Amino acid sequence: MLSPDLIDALEQLVIERIDDELARTGVLKDEGLRWLTIAQAAARLSCSPAAVRMRVKRGRLVARHHGRRVYVCAASVDNLA
Repeated sequence: MLSPDLIDALEQLVIERIDDELARTGVLKDEGLRWLTIAQAAARLSCSPAAVRMRVKRGRLVARHHGRRVYVCAASVDNLA
C-alpha cells in the first residue's frame, strides 16, 4: 500500500507535468485567452457541435488543436454571437 505522503507527491508531480505541457503547447493559456470545448462553444452559440466545427473549418472561429481535442477561443465565440 502506498503511503499518503507518496500519493501526495505523485499527485503534485502529475499536476506539474500537466501545467508544463499546457504551457508548452499554449492550448489553454495563450496570451490570456480563454478556451472552450466544442460543446461549450455550441451551447454559447445555441447551435450544434457540428455547426461549431464548420465555423472553425471556415475560419469564422479561432481554434487550437491539442491531440484529438479542439478548443475554441471564447473571444471569437463572443464576437460571433
